Amino acid sequence: MPAFPFPAAVHNASRRRLLTAGAALAGLSASGCASLSQPYEKAYRVKSSTSDGVNLAVYESGNPQGRPVIFVHGFAQSHESWVKQTTSADLSKLRLISYDLRGHGDSDKPLVKEAYLDPEKWAQDLQSVIRASGAVKPCIVAWSYGGRVINDYLSVFGDAELGAIDYVAATSTGERFGLGRSYALLVPMLSDDPAVAVPATRAFLKACFEKQASEAELQQMEAFNAKTPVAVRKLLAGRPAKYDDALRKLRVPVLVTHGSEDQISAPAMGEYTKKMVAQAKLSMYQGVGHGTFFEDPRRFNAELLELVSQIA
Repeated sequence: MPAFPFPAAVHNASRRRLLTAGAALAGLSASGCASLSQPYEKAYRVKSSTSDGVNLAVYESGNPQGRPVIFVHGFAQSHESWVKQTTSADLSKLRLISYDLRGHGDSDKPLVKEAYLDPEKWAQDLQSVIRASGAVKPCIVAWSYGGRVINDYLSVFGDAELGAIDYVAATSTGERFGLGRSYALLVPMLSDDPAVAVPATRAFLKACFEKQASEAELQQMEAFNAKTPVAVRKLLAGRPAKYDDALRKLRVPVLVTHGSEDQISAPAMGEYTKKMVAQAKLSMYQGVGHGTFFEDPRRFNAELLELVSQIA
């Protein structure tokens, strides 16, 4: 998602209330871990090479010998966002790797601003997942705020170790033209009052889809969104998104995937990414919202396979 243009000076977090409300909604077990919505062939933790050494939750499915694809989710989401890819028979020949960003899902959640402001930390987190998993020339699939993560990585490390990138409604600039008409729904998600933040999360999730998720799917999304405490959501606000130089230097195959009805990241965001990356192909999904991979998984997965086939 874009760079949170609203003021960063919001109410101080009430950590106890936030974590209690989040755990209740997520249905955590006595061990503190929610049951997974799908089986994974492999689940493990990776210690980031960053100075704060956060532990990142990583999950794998598909063919362990296949071309690696690493999925990077968006703001307040988790690895579970990619269920229609990680369980897809169409993608079963690939090695499908997803992880929870710092502050999200089952990864560590430091509650200090420094843990989220420094782009090198996000870059090193992704590099740590690549290195620890042994993924060679992976295709990175980055959704929404995940675009910031891959662009942080590119700004620090370049694209020499990557095979391809799919920018999925992904943030490439903090300029306001990239904001969708419902982007302001993020603001009440930062409220210290669960009576405000919880329904705001549902409203935001519904705005992510033009072709709506079922009630059961929506409830599952609410559960893993609740695992990102409001205190963390606030700490994500305010960092710049200046990625033009990194985008211009890209040489690997690039696909830009965007929905024509995206209410969170305007189609102009995808068009900007295409403009900045000379070899990029723009795939615009007509009648689809922010969640192309969820709303039209058959097309999305087919295009992902085509992108992966271009890796040298």
